[in-house]
Amino acid sequence: MISKDTLLSNDLFGDLNPKDWPISIDDLPPGSALVGGSVRDGLLNKLSQKPDLDFVIPINAIKFSENLSKKIRATFIKLDEKRDIARLVINGWTLDFAGQVGENLTEDLLRRDFRINAIALKLKEKPEIYDPTGGIDDLKSKKIVAISEKNLLDDPLRILRGFRLMCELDFKLERKTKRFLKNNVDKLSNVAPERIKMEILKIVYSKWNSSIWQTYLELQLLDKWNEGDLPFLDLKRKDISSEKPLLGGSLAKLVCLLSDESLSKLTFSKNEIKRCKKLRFWVHKLNNLGLDNLSEDDRFQLHIDLEEDMPSFILFLKDKDTGAWLKRWKDPSDPLFHPSSPLNGHLLQKNFRIPPGPFLGELIRYLSKEKAYGRFFTDKEALEVARKWTLENSPFM
Repeated sequence: MISKDTLLSNDLFGDLNPKDWPISIDDLPPGSALVGGSVRDGLLNKLSQKPDLDFVIPINAIKFSENLSKKIRATFIKLDEKRDIARLVINGWTLDFAGQVGENLTEDLLRRDFRINAIALKLKEKPEIYDPTGGIDDLKSKKIVAISEKNLLDDPLRILRGFRLMCELDFKLERKTKRFLKNNVDKLSNVAPERIKMEILKIVYSKWNSSIWQTYLELQLLDKWNEGDLPFLDLKRKDISSEKPLLGGSLAKLVCLLSDESLSKLTFSKNEIKRCKKLRFWVHKLNNLGLDNLSEDDRFQLHIDLEEDMPSFILFLKDKDTGAWLKRWKDPSDPLFHPSSPLNGHLLQKNFRIPPGPFLGELIRYLSKEKAYGRFFTDKEALEVARKWTLENSPFM
């Protein structure tokens, strides 16, 4: 009679579909095992078409990976020379190879972060699931349990990763693990900014349920990088009432989690910082003045600044306004939510003999605003409006 463990191992091996991998299992040295996210996600039936594959091998991983990259013509990346970790990238696949830590696979797995990440699939003639810490039971009970506090401190990024896994998997943090995270939040300061940024991006792109909101506030994970100038309250209410991740929720969460200064310190791009600054500015203006008290110029500038990120701004509006605003934003022909000039710059230069420069830009902005508020409907009317404005404002006349 076939045991449950054997059936589970066979099912997981079949779901991982090694025939589609860019390498053959025969390419791997004896004693190799698949570990980490692909094993966990396979057991949860959440595998993507090309899952990231993490291998533990009992020989020099960097040297092995470099040789394998030449054989399969993959891009070779040395990730961590000290910890003997390398990566191969080929045809949309990412394969990481790490040298086994300790004398055997058990020692390696016992040094990992959480029990759900310490499950291995031994890649031998008959694949075998190996779970020395009880990670499979944690998957069944939907909880995240740290193997030890010391393991978290070996790489403090794991403190943030525990919360990220909670967000992505919709699991709960075990009580002792939550205490580990909370007691060691200050250790995140020792982690490279680029690594923190990658975890935060995964966090903001995941869906948060009510438990996650509460846990975040309890752990105070990012207080060091957050001035606390924007409230979570509206986002919390709207996120947990939606069956799908919020449209625009990622940027809205980001401005609530990190200050503009921290975005820079954590190596976010200039474009990401610019978008967050604009969103933050208009949310503050909304909170201070109220939507109904924004001037016509303010409303127009808001739609210019946030045309791409309007769904994020809408999350901060009162419920009575969100539906109408989202409907208008989804209409590409809406002249206020998608501002554009009715006449192009070349035509305006030709008709009114205006040289390129700030004055032409002011005219185009004026025409865009007049169009946005429905003050003309044809190109002929737009030309007449442009002529009058040019006569009244031209420094060349």
